[in-house]
Amino acid sequence: MDLVWALVAFVFVVHAGYALWIARRLDRLHQRVDTAAAALDEQLRARAAAATAIGPLAAQALAIHGLGRDREQAESALSRAIAGIAPDPTLTAANARAGYARAFYNDTVRDVLVVRRRRIVRAFRLAGSARLPAFFEMDEAAAARRTIDV
Repeated sequence: MDLVWALVAFVFVVHAGYALWIARRLDRLHQRVDTAAAALDEQLRARAAAATAIGPLAAQALAIHGLGRDREQAESALSRAIAGIAPDPTLTAANARAGYARAFYNDTVRDVLVVRRRRIVRAFRLAGSARLPAFFEMDEAAAARRTIDV
């Protein structure tokens, strides 16, 4: 009988340790998402500032805070406008950096979503009150083609 209780205690300790490890990992991943979101915001603002030839669209993209749906639409419009102007090395570099920042942010969001789908995270609410991150999607295909062609 003592062996059974020892085994139950061992299994409990292993599961508690695993849950603690997952909770810490999830916390670090959420911190990475916040850092990646700040970097993406900074690169998108730098790209909009470099797009002085497209005044109104760049100003509209700069005026929106956060990474919501409005920002996605404004950045998509800016990307289409960037594709239509003459190549500028500063704008091309800023556009590439914004693309890399968006890819890094979306990869980080994907990592968080994978961990948050785990049964143990949902059962014990290991994510706490952290909001579920969302991907940042924008139309950058036209601007990316311009970057490659240059």
